[in-house]
Amino acid sequence: MFGRTAHLESQIAHLRDRLDRQEALLTALAAQAGLDPAAVRAAGVEDSMPAPVLDALRRRQMILAIKEYRTATGAGLAEAKRAVEEYAAAHGY
Repeated sequence: MFGRTAHLESQIAHLRDRLDRQEALLTALAAQAGLDPAAVRAAGVEDSMPAPVLDALRRRQMILAIKEYRTATGAGLAEAKRAVEEYAAAHGY
C-alpha cells in the first residue's frame, strides 16, 4: 500500500510541475499579447473558487481564505496563496 501511495504522490508532483510550467507559458503569452498576466490567470481561477474562500475574502480574512482554498483543493501553501491573492486582487478584495 505504501508503494502505491508513493507512486500517486509522485504522479501528483509531476502533474503540479506540468501545471506550473503551463502557467508560466500562459503568463509569457499574455505578456506578449499585451494582456495583464495576473488578470489572465485570475480569469482561470474565477469559476472554480470555492464558496468558503469567497466568504472569507468578503470578510477580509486572507489567511482563512488561503486555508479554505487548501482544504477544498488540496493545493500546497504557495499555490493556494498565489491563487487566492490573484483572485482577490483581480476582484477587489
